[in-house]
Order: sequence, then structure tokens, then C-alpha cells
Amino acid sequence: MQLIHGDCLEKMKDIPDKSIDMILCDYASGLSLRSVATKNNTNHHRVKRILMANGISIRQPKNTRGLRKYETLLHSKYANMKNHLRFNVSLEWLMQFDFEILKTLNEAITNRDGRWSITSDEYIKYIEYFYNDAQFLLVYEKYKNNPCKYTKPSIDHIIPKAKGGTNELSNLQFLSWFENRCKNDMTQAEWDVLKTNIKEYLI
Repeated sequence: MQLIHGDCLEKMKDIPDKSIDMILCDYASGLSLRSVATKNNTNHHRVKRILMANGISIRQPKNTRGLRKYETLLHSKYANMKNHLRFNVSLEWLMQFDFEILKTLNEAITNRDGRWSITSDEYIKYIEYFYNDAQFLLVYEKYKNNPCKYTKPSIDHIIPKAKGGTNELSNLQFLSWFENRCKNDMTQAEWDVLKTNIKEYLI
């Protein structure tokens, strides 16, 4: 193997045509198809087509794939989360929170059924409210110790929407998925009474 050290754009002028079998793109140090294309006043799609037409394979190092401009894999994960959020928040704001807790809180308010059509400001208040909420953290820790569908944190309306409850933070709490399903459309007060006599409802 021959190692050539220097600026690739300058050194390539001395390399014979069709003598390269693979190009390794290193996003961590800034060497990418996009940067090569920019220096040549073209676009990276054209560069890629030319390389592929000449049988040259292109890949990134495994430890930097997907990182691109991000400093670490964790940084990249937060950036990916931000890109998929329907809320306008900064990357710096997201990164102050534990990633897995943030992911769990986000999953609780997906808007597939239209129930969680909230603004960016309301989303920020929601995260900041529940991130340090004792009951949420209790349910979350139990889920971490026994991760399954039934223990997963599930957001609940203390007074159900069917009985006039709202999405106000004061009317929201986290229960396990199993308890939330059992509570169903009961108020918290009604559910607390039933729980004290739960054996009467079981075989």
C-alpha cells in the first residue's frame, strides 16, 4: 500500500486515471464529498456520479457516519431528535436534558390522534414541568428496571377529557401504561377509591 500525504486536490493531479479503488470520507476532519465539490465549484451529487462511473466506492468511517458537523454521537442524536420535533426549540435547550428521559416524554405526546396539538411554548413548559416531576421519575425508574409495555410511562388526565378535563399541566400526570389503561375514564379520585378495593374486581 502506498500512503500519499498532502492536500487531496493537489495530490490527485499526480495520480494516474482509474487507479483508485475506494475513497474514505472523514467527516470528523472535514474531508467529505461536499467539501471536495465546494472547492471545485460543483455539487457533491456530480462528484459522486463521476466516482461511481469510474468504479470507485465511497464510504465514511464507521465511527463518524451520520455525525457530519456534530461533535459526538450523542450530539448527533440530539440534533436528529430536534429535526423530528414539530416544535421550534434550540439544540442547546434540548441538550440540557437527559436524552432517554426526553425521548420518553416526547413519545408520550405524539400527535397521531390529534390530542396533543400544542405550541412550542407549551411543549417547553411540558418538558420543564415533568423532567423533575417526582411521580414521572418514579414511573420512569420502574420502567427502566422492568422495561415492557405495561410499565412504560403513559400520560394521563387526572380529570378525563370525557368529563371536562383539559391539557393543562395541572391536570396531567404520568402513570404506568397498565395503570392508565385500568383507570380509563375515571377521575383520579374515583380511581383511588377503586384501588383500595381492587381485589373485589379480580377473580
